[in-house]
Amino acid sequence: MTRTAFENYSALWGGLTFFEAIWIAVLWRTRTRVLGVGVYRTPGARRVRRGACDRRVDGLLAKLESKGVPAEGRPDKDQLVDRWHRIVAGRCVSALLQVVPILVVVLPFWWATALARTTAVTPFWMFAAVAGFGAVSITLLAADERAAVVSDPAGTVTVESIRFLEMLLMPAGRRSQDSALEVHGKVFGRLRNALRAHARHGTRTMPPDIRERVRETTERLIGALADANQRYLLGEGPGRETAEHDLSRLVADVLRHSCRPRAQRDSLVIVDATLLADVPKPDEAGTVAEPLRSRLLAGMGRLAVAMGLFAGAFLFRGEGEASVLLVGVGVATVALVLPPLREALLRFGGLVLGAFGGLSGGGVPETPHGEPSPPEPASATPCPHCADRSPVTAGSRPVG
Repeated sequence: MTRTAFENYSALWGGLTFFEAIWIAVLWRTRTRVLGVGVYRTPGARRVRRGACDRRVDGLLAKLESKGVPAEGRPDKDQLVDRWHRIVAGRCVSALLQVVPILVVVLPFWWATALARTTAVTPFWMFAAVAGFGAVSITLLAADERAAVVSDPAGTVTVESIRFLEMLLMPAGRRSQDSALEVHGKVFGRLRNALRAHARHGTRTMPPDIRERVRETTERLIGALADANQRYLLGEGPGRETAEHDLSRLVADVLRHSCRPRAQRDSLVIVDATLLADVPKPDEAGTVAEPLRSRLLAGMGRLAVAMGLFAGAFLFRGEGEASVLLVGVGVATVALVLPPLREALLRFGGLVLGAFGGLSGGGVPETPHGEPSPPEPASATPCPHCADRSPVTAGSRPVG
């Protein structure tokens, strides 16, 4: 592949990545990245793979019934199928669209280097550039997943609850080469993180006392799940079956509350209070820190958005104002991830504002030693008209 052709494909990748980064950043900031909203407006999209989703939900509900979970503690089938299918369809379509920019570069590069009969040697920097493009695209996929978690935490709880129940009650669906204990630990950890994300992001517009109560309830629920999970992993016989029933009952009730349609879900209840009657309150008083994986995803997402902005600035380098604006927004986005850069920008902004304030005469006059001069004392001699008045009404103008 020639240098000119590679630069053209790279410019096309940069333009698509730039608009993708802006799209993710705007939806992340506005908390509107809800999977399936746009897909379900397409004619025929609601019927794609819906039958398979329906059969999996039927099997899951049958397993819950066989484990003794009462009907009032199980999710509604129609609501669960609709909610789950929306999320799955939205994620599939989103992933297909987000791999388009990298395929624009990879497919011609692969054709020119592997299939085309040429004796030209491909430079190493081209391989490194393609690898960098792929890393940015994968990071944007992770950023989009994080934006969906922030925008629709209840939907994330729904998906992770289904995964946990299928792993717990339907072991025949596991792959033979996977470790059962490793899969169990990962799925349980994802469910726990999803519940905490729901308590953190699902109540962001609520008063502090409501946020604290939801956080306490979530921590009590996680404590009950952890206790039942420990008894399930370490128990045998009837004790293990009891722990499995407790896990199924708790997660099924969480699924019942989280799978309700977004337009009808006007309650912050995530689990029935009677199931947590014997669970003590959490010991820690502060808010639980966000998991390291979520913080890394957030940081990588911001970096990917910044790189997309820089790519847009490179593409529009002929336009002075647009290029400077994109570079400035990209630097600000990087500053959100790097505290030293953020502090340096804040100090620089303070110096600039102080300089402009001093030039405009709005600053405080300084003494030769660099200290502000003290205010002049008020005159001790009142005016003749105010001499016969009290200090409270002195200086006021008489009426009439």
